Amino acid sequence: MVEEDQKEGYIEELVECPFCGAFVPNEFECIMCGEEMLDVEMNGRTKTVCSNCRTEVSTEAEECLNCGTVFTF
Repeated sequence: MVEEDQKEGYIEELVECPFCGAFVPNEFECIMCGEEMLDVEMNGRTKTVCSNCRTEVSTEAEECLNCGTVFTF
């Protein structure tokens, strides 16, 4: 159970845009450069971040060490 003063969130996986190199959600187009990513082979890196503060976290993390967000699965 999450205490009242704690935030709830989730671990979000981001992919490296093959056009600009930014880490963005794996969606239709890159939110940074606007290039379409739908039919592009995604061989780049990925990383997982806290949904609230965007700090990189482990996929096994139960909470964010930066902002204290408790991850719900």
